[in-house]
Amino acid sequence: MKTFLDWSTDRLDRSGIKLSRLEAEVLLAGALSLSREEIYRAPERVLSEAERSILQTCVERRLHREPMAYILGHREFWSLDFKVTPSVLVPRPETETLIESLLAMYAVTSVNGPVRILDIGTGSGIVAVVAAREIPESQVTATDFSSEALAVARENASAHGVFDQISFVQADLFLGAPEPPYDFIVSNPPYIETGCMHDLMPDIRDFEPRTALDGGIDGLDFYRRIVPDALNHLKTGGGLILEIGETQAEAVSNLLHSEEGYESIKVTRDIGGYDRVVSARKRTNG
Repeated sequence: MKTFLDWSTDRLDRSGIKLSRLEAEVLLAGALSLSREEIYRAPERVLSEAERSILQTCVERRLHREPMAYILGHREFWSLDFKVTPSVLVPRPETETLIESLLAMYAVTSVNGPVRILDIGTGSGIVAVVAAREIPESQVTATDFSSEALAVARENASAHGVFDQISFVQADLFLGAPEPPYDFIVSNPPYIETGCMHDLMPDIRDFEPRTALDGGIDGLDFYRRIVPDALNHLKTGGGLILEIGETQAEAVSNLLHSEEGYESIKVTRDIGGYDRVVSARKRTNG
C-alpha cells in the first residue's frame, strides 16, 4: 500500500493539488473501506489488481478536480456520515454554524407541542437530519426544487434514524410547502454572485450543482424571496435562520430591517471568524 500511496501522492502533488498526501491517504482508505491508521499499520500489503484499478480510477478523477466527496460518495458533517452525490452540494463545516444558531435560538424559545421546522433547499438533508436528531420532539419539513436531491436526503434521514420525523417535499422555496405556521425556518440558499461563478475553484465550479450555488447578479435573489415571505410562515416569536456568504451580513441584515415584522436581528460568525449566519425573530408585539 505504501508504494501506491507514494505514487498517488506524487501524482496529486504534481497536478497542483494542495495537501496531496492527506488526500491520497483519504482516497486510499475510503476506496478500501479502511481507516487512515490501518493504512500505516500494514504498509507492505500488496494490493490486488482489482483494488489497484479502483484506486487508479479514484486518483484520475481527483486529478480532474472532482470533489473527494463525490468520488467516495460520502462526507462527514456534525460527526455523522452523509451520502453525497453530484445532485447535491458537498457539506461544508461552516454550515454547522447554521445548526448551532438554530439550537441556540431553540434553547431560549418556549414551544408548546412539537417543534415545527422548515428547511428550505435541503440538498443532502444535513440540516434537516441534524435538527431532527438534536431536537427529538421536532417535526421537520425539508423542501428542495430537485427531486434528485430529495432522494439523497431521504436516504440520509433513513440512515440516521430520523426518517419518521422529516417530511420531504418538492417545492420552490415556500411554494408547495405544507401549511404554516412554523417555529423555525432555516435555509442555506444559493448565494454566489453570478459574475463570480467562473472564479470558483474548479472542484466547485465544474462539479457541484449550479442551481444550488448561483444566487443571482448580487447573490441576494433568494434572500429577497425568503425574508418577506417567511413572515407569513412563522409563528409569532418564531425564528428565521439563514446561512450567508462571508461578505453578505450587512445586505441580508438590511433586508430584515426593511421588513417591519422582524426583531432581534443577529449576525453569527463561523469557526473561521467569517460572518456566516443572519438570524431574526418574528415580532411578538405587532
